[in-house]
Parts: sequence; C-alpha cells; structure tokens
Amino acid sequence: MDSDLCVYHCALNKVFAYKCAVGRQLMEALGGAAGVFAARRDELAALLHHADAYIGQLTDPSLLEWARREVEWAGSYGIRLLCLGLPGYPRRLADCPDAPLLLYCKGGIDLDASRILAVVGTRKASWTGREACRRIVERLSDLEVKPVIVSGLALGIDGCAHAAALSAGLPTVGVLPCGLDEIYPRQHRELARSMLEMGALVTDFSRATAPAAFTFLRRNRIIAALADATLVVESYRKGGSLLTASLAASYNRDVFAVPGRQSDASFEGCNRLIASQEAVLVPDEDALPLALGWLRTCRERRRQTLLRPDDPPLRRELLRILADRAPATMEELAFWTGLPAREISVELLELELAGRVVADGAKFCVSL
Repeated sequence: MDSDLCVYHCALNKVFAYKCAVGRQLMEALGGAAGVFAARRDELAALLHHADAYIGQLTDPSLLEWARREVEWAGSYGIRLLCLGLPGYPRRLADCPDAPLLLYCKGGIDLDASRILAVVGTRKASWTGREACRRIVERLSDLEVKPVIVSGLALGIDGCAHAAALSAGLPTVGVLPCGLDEIYPRQHRELARSMLEMGALVTDFSRATAPAAFTFLRRNRIIAALADATLVVESYRKGGSLLTASLAASYNRDVFAVPGRQSDASFEGCNRLIASQEAVLVPDEDALPLALGWLRTCRERRRQTLLRPDDPPLRRELLRILADRAPATMEELAFWTGLPAREISVELLELELAGRVVADGAKFCVSL
C-alpha cells in the first residue's frame, strides 16, 4: 500500500475521530484521502460548511508531519494500518456509516473471516456467567468452520470470552479503547500477548490515547460492526454491553442473550433484551450456532439418518420438523403442517411405538 495514502488516512482519522461520517463524505467528495489535502481552502470551506476548526486542522502542515511519524511508529511495531476504502479494510466494518477512517491492527488474523461472533458482558461477571460463556465458546470450537471471537479485552465476560477461545483453539480479536501502545486493562497484558499468536488487537485510536468513558463508547461500535452477531452473556440493567447490542441491531446484526434468574441483578439486562424481543434466547450451547445456521450441515446429516425410505409423506414431514426445531406440542405440529391434530396424533403414536419419537410432557422430540 502507498505509504502516503496511509499518512493521509491517518491524518484524517485524527481530525475526524469522532465524526467519521463527515470525514468519509469529505473523501468521497474529493476523490479520496489524498484529494482532501490537495483541495483548496475554499473547497474545504464549502464542503465543511465553514467549520473553521476542521479547516484549520486540515490546512495545518503539522498534521501531516504527525501522521508520518504515526505511520512510521506503527510500521516499527508490526502494526498494520487498514484504511477505509482500500484493500484489507474489514468489509463488515466498512458497511457501517460510522466506520473509522483508519484501523490499527496488530496480529495477522483475517478480519474478513467467514464467521465472526462478538461476545460481551459485565465486568462484574458471576461464576454462572463465566461458565455460560466458557461452554458456549467451547461448543463453537466443535464446528467444522471455526468462528473468530471478538470482544473488548475488559475484565469479566470479555476476558473470559478471549481466554475460552484461546483454550478451545479459536482465533480471537480484542478491540481496545486506547492506542496500541498501551494494553487496557493492565491485568490482561499477558492475555493480550497470548491473543497475538492466533488473533489480533485492534483499535481506531492513535498512540498515546488513554482510555476514557467516551473511548469505550466508540470502541463498542467496532466490536458490534466486526461481527455477524453479538452475544450478551451477562449484563446488569445498565451497561456497555447493552449499548453494543443496540449498535449491533442498528447494523442489522443478530443479537443473542443468555437468560438468568429474575433474582439475579447481573442478568437483568439480558432478561430485558429477551423479553423485549431485542435478542434471541440462548438457553444452551447449541442454540446460537443453530440459529446462525452454523450447525446446518450437522443438522441436515442428522435429519437424513432419521428418515427411512418407506416412511409416508406425513411421517417424514413430522420428523423433519422435529429434527429442525426445538421439542414441539401436537398443536404446534398441526399448525406447521396445516393438518388436523387427530392425523398428527396417529403418526406420533406410531413413531413413539417405534422408538423414533419420545414425549416430554406435552411436547415431542426425536429420539437420540
């Protein structure tokens, strides 16, 4: 990549760090990052509606000098600079209107991997939340196509997700609320180093940017945007993970949540997301990969083993439904097939007697 282009993107990222959409519009109007710095002052004034603060920064020679030093620093530490609109920039992130103009990335992982899951939650994680996080991440390691786990490297659920991914052999990415010259929190320095072996650390903040309340908010959008879906493992009624879930939904990503007891305040946020249908319930380790279609191949093989050549059409249809869905009542099966319950009950009885279907209360499921 042209180093001058990196310098221009780096400079623009500094100016429009909190107004990414404005910087993006400016690049589009002027033919790219280089075009912004080739533009006349009156052109910039017209496009920026005479925003003197922006115009003053863009026309200050010290900005490009700073950017050149920043690019040199990144190169000396093996940090890749991924520029919006140029090859290598994550496609999922590029689709979002507030995507950063530049992304700092240390580590060789492909941020365009076919499957990426964001896992977030409270810093004050309970044993229950940690166990749920560990089990779900470990289950994902059984898939034929291994997903990348993205989180924020924070204490609690974030750190648990990264550690569980490493333990299970899954690549994992930590998104930092500060520059890559600092690891935050310090307690996770060793974890961060381990992640670089089969993952990455990323940020849109330049070096010497310290973590602060507003940088965490900016960081969360990258976590949500990099992934196909976001899983909230444990969250109080208010918290950053709920913001990440909201951002994911705004980017048309799937949102999932682990339920908890109503008496557990640390799961109140998750329970509210589920109750309001803002998130899909994740009652066990298989629920998430099934909902995302990541278990489809295994499910189809399982369905084929359930069917027999001499099964009549209705029986085959019932078995397909029970193999694809959670346990179902007779009324639900009648609704899905459009047939009277009495016809359904005859077939279910035959399947029960043959040991191919079992009843669990009022619900039926295939026999394992």
